[in-house]
Amino acid sequence: MPWCPPHTRRVRGGAVVGCLLLPCVLTGLTAASVTVAAHTDPASPSPTASARPAGRDVNGLVDIGGGRKIYATCKGQSQGGSPTVVLIAGKGNGADDWMSVLDPADPAHAAPGDDLPWRNTGIRRSDDSVFSQVSRFTRVCTYDRPDVRTTGTDISTPRPQPHTVDADVHDLGALLTSLGEPGPYVLVAHSYGGLIATLYARTHPQNVAGLVMVDTVTERIAEVASPGAVKNWDASNAKTSQQSREGVRLLDAFRKINATGPPPAVPAVVLSADKPWRVDLLPAEARKGEQVTFEDWLASQQRLSTALGARAHVTNTRSGHDIYLYQPRTVTCAIRDIVGASS
Repeated sequence: MPWCPPHTRRVRGGAVVGCLLLPCVLTGLTAASVTVAAHTDPASPSPTASARPAGRDVNGLVDIGGGRKIYATCKGQSQGGSPTVVLIAGKGNGADDWMSVLDPADPAHAAPGDDLPWRNTGIRRSDDSVFSQVSRFTRVCTYDRPDVRTTGTDISTPRPQPHTVDADVHDLGALLTSLGEPGPYVLVAHSYGGLIATLYARTHPQNVAGLVMVDTVTERIAEVASPGAVKNWDASNAKTSQQSREGVRLLDAFRKINATGPPPAVPAVVLSADKPWRVDLLPAEARKGEQVTFEDWLASQQRLSTALGARAHVTNTRSGHDIYLYQPRTVTCAIRDIVGASS
């Protein structure tokens, strides 16, 4: 979306803050085959699936070195060598988001546009969340990047903001190492998290078994939106506030991703929102000058799907940007498909 609004709706422990292989259906599919050659890095081998130890539940701060700690939670067991799923949230979001859903009766489901990022109602913790559903068929982990949550307990160590995507890639690798979670992993990313997953996959291809991109930001947006719009978008997302203290540098991320090699040849699914964002709800400052449009966003999603050689591009999601809240079962179906394809 053209501006990532502050998400303040879930605070841990307090106030609001199928598939292609199994009996659930992914709708709006456009098939694509993976044709890119596989990548390997003999200097950084990952344990084989058969070597995976039985996982234990994790819920708390994890020391990643350098005097820093990251909040993480892991649940579930690998089934027959199935890969661990790692959920990577968007800007200003963290682990709690993957554990929540939008109430099925909420009027947002019937609304033609997406106003969910600007309100705090209708969202609740649920056993139907993506995190909970995935934990029933494989191991799953998620985490809080620094500054996405600043109240409550088990706060990830803060860092200077805005920051760059390579810092997030470093933290992800350090966290997975500290957790002792063997790779390769299925990375599931939302929004800004897609840039983290993309750079991690390109720089650590031996550690990635599959990708599920949930309405993610992609460097391809710079190919379809005007330079002025992309520059304004970058400036908006670098800013922080009391509600959202995480700032990200998108243009820097695009440059770093484009400076790497092609994406690894792993199974992938792309899911895209079909409810346009509510431009009228954007802050006045975010509406100044040229803006990335919803049409730009959809075009970038198609280019991402093509670049990944995605098994499917799910476009009929009946969802706004936060697909994991609107349609957690659809996201879970895509994850189950990729876990099955990569096991």
